[in-house]
Amino acid sequence: MILDSLANWPLYFALPAWNAAFGWLQTITAETALGEHAIELPGGLSGGNNRDIYAVVFDFETKNLLDTTLEAHRIYADIHVPLTAPTGGPEVHARFCLEELDEKAPYDAAKDAAFFEHPDRFNALFTLHPGQFALYLPQDAHLSQCKTSPAPQRLRKVVVKIRAELLHP
Repeated sequence: MILDSLANWPLYFALPAWNAAFGWLQTITAETALGEHAIELPGGLSGGNNRDIYAVVFDFETKNLLDTTLEAHRIYADIHVPLTAPTGGPEVHARFCLEELDEKAPYDAAKDAAFFEHPDRFNALFTLHPGQFALYLPQDAHLSQCKTSPAPQRLRKVVVKIRAELLHP
């Protein structure tokens, strides 16, 4: 897992998929359409049918911590980026080691997700703010979309999905 400022993204990987993801993230505006967006990789590879890398822009309502979904992936790494106001804002996230968790639903290859029960203790709970990103790798179980205030908020965010093997040198 990586949690950092968007401005620091070049410090981590010098890989085509990483560069393509953050190149695309730099184009996001308030007018960026909701839904799935293909991200082109150098050499003509695409996130379209190939699905090596793509982004999903969506709206959601923040939830109580125990109402969030705790999941992990095997194929994709996730880059979570909350958008800025007026549509976006901060949300609480948490990261867990898979070995610490009890499975709620087995791995579903079509969704590339396994789901887990919330543990009794949350060791790595943090607030992800606009201007920051969180990278979750396949060994990282994670939750997001948690409230930062007593009242739920309607927010917008983007999650970039990168085939995890593309982040290996």
